[in-house]
Amino acid sequence: MALGPMDAERFWELIELARAEAGPIGDDIDDRLADSLIELLVRLPLDDIVAFELRFSELQGRFFDREDVYAAAFLVQHGCGDDSFSDFRAAMVGLGRHWYERVLADPDHLALHPAVQGIAAGTIDESALFMERFQYAATHAYKRVTGDDSGMYHALASAEQDELEDEADDVDNEPRLLPRLAELFPAAQASYARFYLD
Repeated sequence: MALGPMDAERFWELIELARAEAGPIGDDIDDRLADSLIELLVRLPLDDIVAFELRFSELQGRFFDREDVYAAAFLVQHGCGDDSFSDFRAAMVGLGRHWYERVLADPDHLALHPAVQGIAAGTIDESALFMERFQYAATHAYKRVTGDDSGMYHALASAEQDELEDEADDVDNEPRLLPRLAELFPAAQASYARFYLD
């Protein structure tokens, strides 16, 4: 099966529709956002669900080797393992295009996001920006349409995707301070500095 990438405008339109349906970020945003996105995706042709997943994975992957994005995840949750970092990178997509691009440019911008400020204030659970279920929404949608537990994985394995244009700027990939996030999460910053900056 030959698949081109899902158009970026269409992808972000679906994300924004899901976000509008899910409501504000809170402790259960992962489930609400996943449910909203699944309901949108099941209305699409199967090829479009696969194309959406390819685009999602590519956007999430732009953060994979970013030490500064990892630092942001560490500060927000006061620690971050591999699975948690995957969930955090998915959440950056779930924040929508505006915030995704701001974080891509400089993850310290997250200190200005209301959800991050709520986490720092203790009014929102620190796990709100770690979205495990949301990142598998396309897989759940594919399964719901086909009844096939492994159908999405087979579809992805056989899909041929054109290279998506790399929109990310070159970044210094060394561990570094994120001063605004560090101010919000001083205890986590102390731990991060001890593990990665000393």
